[in-house]
Amino acid sequence: MNRINLLIPILLISLFSCSKSIELNIPESSEMYEVSGPVYINPEGSDIYLNGYFRQVEKIDSVVTPNYTSKLSEDKKWVQVKPLENTPALEKMHVFIDGVSYSIILLYEKKINYTLAFDPKGVIYKNIQIAGNFNSWVPSESFVQDGDVWKITLILSPGKYQYQLVADGKWMPDPGNTEQESNNIGGFNSVLTIPDPSENAPKLYTQSCTTSKINIGIDGNINQIVCLWDNYTIPFKILDNTISIQIPKNAGKPERSYIRLWACNENGYSNDIFIPLEYGKVISDANQLKRTDKHAQVLYFMLVDRFNNGDKTIDKPVNDPEIQDKANYWGGDLEGITQKVNEGYFNSLGISMIWLSPITQNPQEGFVEYPAPHRKYSGYHGYWPVTLTTVDNRFGSSADLEILVQSTHDKNMNMILDYVSNHVHEQNINYRKHPEWATILDLPDGRKNIRIWDEFRLTTWFDTFIPSLNFDLPEVEDMMSDSAMFWITKYNIDGFRHDATKHIPTPYWRTLTKKLRDETTRGFIFQIGETFGSRELIRSYVGSDMLDGQFDFNLYFDMRNIMATDNEPFTKLTQSLKESLKFYGSHSLMGNITGNHDLPRFIAFAGGALSFNEDDKAAGWNRDIQIIDTIGYYKLLQVTAFINTIPGIPVIYYGDEIGIPGAGDPDNRRPMKFDNLTRFEKMVKDQTTKIIHLRRNNLSLIYGDLIILHSDENSMVYERKYFDQISIVAFNKSNTNKTIQITLPEYLKTTNLISSFNSDVRITDNQLEIILKPYSFDILSN
Repeated sequence: MNRINLLIPILLISLFSCSKSIELNIPESSEMYEVSGPVYINPEGSDIYLNGYFRQVEKIDSVVTPNYTSKLSEDKKWVQVKPLENTPALEKMHVFIDGVSYSIILLYEKKINYTLAFDPKGVIYKNIQIAGNFNSWVPSESFVQDGDVWKITLILSPGKYQYQLVADGKWMPDPGNTEQESNNIGGFNSVLTIPDPSENAPKLYTQSCTTSKINIGIDGNINQIVCLWDNYTIPFKILDNTISIQIPKNAGKPERSYIRLWACNENGYSNDIFIPLEYGKVISDANQLKRTDKHAQVLYFMLVDRFNNGDKTIDKPVNDPEIQDKANYWGGDLEGITQKVNEGYFNSLGISMIWLSPITQNPQEGFVEYPAPHRKYSGYHGYWPVTLTTVDNRFGSSADLEILVQSTHDKNMNMILDYVSNHVHEQNINYRKHPEWATILDLPDGRKNIRIWDEFRLTTWFDTFIPSLNFDLPEVEDMMSDSAMFWITKYNIDGFRHDATKHIPTPYWRTLTKKLRDETTRGFIFQIGETFGSRELIRSYVGSDMLDGQFDFNLYFDMRNIMATDNEPFTKLTQSLKESLKFYGSHSLMGNITGNHDLPRFIAFAGGALSFNEDDKAAGWNRDIQIIDTIGYYKLLQVTAFINTIPGIPVIYYGDEIGIPGAGDPDNRRPMKFDNLTRFEKMVKDQTTKIIHLRRNNLSLIYGDLIILHSDENSMVYERKYFDQISIVAFNKSNTNKTIQITLPEYLKTTNLISSFNSDVRITDNQLEIILKPYSFDILSN
């Protein structure tokens, strides 16, 4: 039986009558920039930068943080909050301006002390350290010897962590831990799993709605509920495990606003509810969504040089015999992309936003990379900026970019640009004038500070000719943020994909985001970052004052390992998905990718051409990577189906819509293929198109709650529910037919679920039976 044991503040607010429509006493326009996402609070406390949330922080009267201690800075730009001993998992921070309370959600998750022991079995060591994704793979923490055993106590959030021991400088998996996972570079890491008590946190789901009221179902015990319309707390009432909310009259004025809801109990906080409104009415049809609805985006990433050659008169590969073809310019350009936009290629596929690789001027000659085997490359990829505000002459002109942006908007799509803030090329005029603006290259211990990604995360260079910039200097921060602003204001682009996000301190991202809001009148700017690292590190760059989202590489790697091979169980992917939802929220803007230009193509693994235990870059140089087993095409479609049916932004890497193969960079950057598709390539494109259109036209796949219904070694089933719109997504990764039988929760009881991909489906009362073919999936919708 469910138990609702609300705390006193919730009891008080729920006493307001919900039988009549309410009107909030709020100003005509909000003092906040946008609808604020939650802030995740660390056990030691967190700083919240209010100047990234409020237009004029000097107008703040006071800040109230129930169950936290807080200290507001003198200039009111930030507030420091620290949890108390009994701080609940869910709380609100109230910021008062002119008597109006603005609410910011605070989510608190206690970390756990975990003691790890290592028995060297008689081997004598002087020092044992540990390195993992919990400390950015920097072996800083040391074990303490206790008799014959070495011990260390780690303070960790619940979740799964990969690690290795470093014994007198030698890295090795933990010999006392049999649980291991691939490190994606040919070896294995040990795995440590911290149990998550929030498995028993409450679950919320959209139940029903009218023109003025919303009902939310409750599954589990509840101690606390927070309900917001945009950034304002609104009342609710509870009856029979249902939360009833009256939509405020104020919601009838803006075209788009949101009802949001969280709950918690002693085990943690719930999933979040996120409901879009159109002039105060719940959106009930995907046709009501606009180009500016961020959660509804489907993103397509192309490498400009490799996509389509529209103007051969500007082709200019580097004339250097040391540069092999796959590392040189191939002629793709802005006009070629415009042609495909106007032909309707992206609209037909179902894409709503395209992302271009960097287009600033790169050097005219090639350069030899520092690491062995010292190959020579051109700047065809665009990541060696010689200038910050001009278009590379091999990609086109300023006018070509203006035409492309306008054409994209005319097709009701957005366009974002890959922007490189972290570094410049050594030929960049700003670096030549101010070499002191770069970080240190030669380390005190004699090493070159090149590609030391984690130990020197904020200073490392990508190569000897690509100096990283020192963002501790105000001049650098201003130069790079002003240059980013240039692309927005001059060309009307819709945002950025930010390269090397984790290598730049967070204050820069706050500065840039604030400039984008203060210096433009744009209602839609989308920013997504690239960070390889732990979920905690990735999340530290996401928030209402920084980036909208980042790419969820941890989920991608788990998905890739499980869907590309036959020996990894779906239960691991289920756990990984739960961790992502816990870290980023149930309605995040994290990017879920089919692949990208830094990773081998998924189909190279799934099609049997590439092994996880080999050097993928060397494979791309030394042999012709093709599809050996056509089962790889069906496994690729499972990836596409997965990323389009979970919360977040689906991201299609160019060529994955037809199954272009490729090993590591640069073999994964082959030219796009539009014509003379094989039977399997056409099949993949047709199915990919169908999947994306299902996503675009189904509100349950965009805003729906997600519940895992079933997970075992070879199959996985989850549901997405948005009021009366239901989708059930099922996968079978085995080589035989799979019959899955599920008892549906009472609130999912339905008889009219229809298969989108021709599986056999039977529903009797609340019993669902679905028969899936080998290596297949299906999306059932009502």
